[in-house]
Amino acid sequence: MGTTTFRRPSTRVTAVIILAVAYFILVFRIAEFADGLTRYVLTGLLGALIVASVFQTWRLAVVLKPDGVLVRNSWRDRFLPWDEIRGIDRESGRIQRVSFLMADGRVVPCDAMRGWASRDEPHATALVQAVTARLAARGQQAG
Repeated sequence: MGTTTFRRPSTRVTAVIILAVAYFILVFRIAEFADGLTRYVLTGLLGALIVASVFQTWRLAVVLKPDGVLVRNSWRDRFLPWDEIRGIDRESGRIQRVSFLMADGRVVPCDAMRGWASRDEPHATALVQAVTARLAARGQQAG
């Protein structure tokens, strides 16, 4: 089995739209109270903050690899070897959450699969099915 990457496209689109609107609104607000160099510095800092926010949202993913799972959350990447993963849990409700259940009792959340259940359920379901299939295949190979 090769490498498979899971993302929620709705997160990326929503983040870009919201941040672009916020940027233009704040730029006009900056223009009201700042002038000259101050305006340019504040606009540049705001732009840098927006770019960093888009980057953080863009990197969210769960990557299934032959030797384990790479969970790319907002601020931290975690590599989980298949031997340490005992299962995957998906909490349903208005807002769904997907987490990996580890052999040592830890629960590793996946920011990439957290969101409104109505829109993001197909992505979370596909991830859960893929992980379950790989864990089952590994169990058959070990047995």
